[in-house]
Amino acid sequence: MTPILPIDKLYSTGVVVADLESATLRHAEIFGVDHWEVREFTADRLKAVRAYGRPAAATFRTATGTTPGGTVAFELVQPLTGESPFTTFRANRKTGVSHLTLAVRDPDEWAGLRRDLAAHGLRIAASMTVDGRLDRHFIDTREALGGFWVEVQVPLDGSTEPPAADAHWDHSGRYQRPDGIGPIPVQGVGHFGIVVHDMPRRIEQYHRILGVPKWGVRTWRSEPGMLESPYYRGETVDHEYFTALSQSHGFGFEIIQPTFGPSHYNRDFLDQTGEGIHHILLTVLTAPENWEQSVAWLESLGAPRVMGADMAGGAASFCYFDTGPQLGGYVLEAVILNRPPDKPPSSDYDIDFDTVESEDGSDQ
Repeated sequence: MTPILPIDKLYSTGVVVADLESATLRHAEIFGVDHWEVREFTADRLKAVRAYGRPAAATFRTATGTTPGGTVAFELVQPLTGESPFTTFRANRKTGVSHLTLAVRDPDEWAGLRRDLAAHGLRIAASMTVDGRLDRHFIDTREALGGFWVEVQVPLDGSTEPPAADAHWDHSGRYQRPDGIGPIPVQGVGHFGIVVHDMPRRIEQYHRILGVPKWGVRTWRSEPGMLESPYYRGETVDHEYFTALSQSHGFGFEIIQPTFGPSHYNRDFLDQTGEGIHHILLTVLTAPENWEQSVAWLESLGAPRVMGADMAGGAASFCYFDTGPQLGGYVLEAVILNRPPDKPPSSDYDIDFDTVESEDGSDQ
């Protein structure tokens, strides 16, 4: 089956924040993203603004920055006035990962894609022309994929250069880390952790819309060899969740359905804000001797560990840091490899939608 919107790659991660300067400063302190390009998108820069096909008006400001080594690009967005996907997200979710920029198309390709989207019932939540040279289109995939928009950019002049920046912020020297601690090393987006009500239905949509075919499915529960000594907000818990993990195009999606017991997935996220991108796995550490120092440092910044467990007989551990108030509404996942596992991790079973037959018996 040909996907509606094949992924090019992860161009950037869009995060709606309450205050642009404080959010960029925390990204600098925690991840080492010191340099930011700041853009003020006022009415004179935004033309042909539409919301679900209606004429609209909006203003917002953004800061774009990349982690050291160019591994992960962030676009932090502070909505200001009018109707935009960012003001909608701010009203419904306060802050968090609002959109993923996954495709760039030329105008002719976009015209064809737009017809395909309409034919499959996917609406364009917002469109705008920036500086007369770049169209930004936000496809409403919230219900289909789980709480976020997918952005497609269309350069009108053939240039891949970003819109002109109004300012450049350099946060180096504006914070002080403890000696020998930080920044958190970022190897890339291991995955976006997306919490949903019904994981099996969601992964079908990832295949149909984005062309993500292969998933490793696993039920996690509190038992030896799986989740060992699981905790939630400092208390030992008995909980379970159902996950599907897929890796492609240089990053991954982890679709999570909490199924039993208290967890950060349900109590702090799904019950409070609904489906969406809960966390980002950005770092896998192999030097556990420095780990507790890093934990203490993040906790001193107001980002405590809120959930985690040991795995594979203690060979590895994972945890979530509540970086939402600091970074803009998303949780940071870290994995610590204490030693080589006795056997490589595996899923309970695998799904490959490219081999699934349709209901009439034919291959999709």
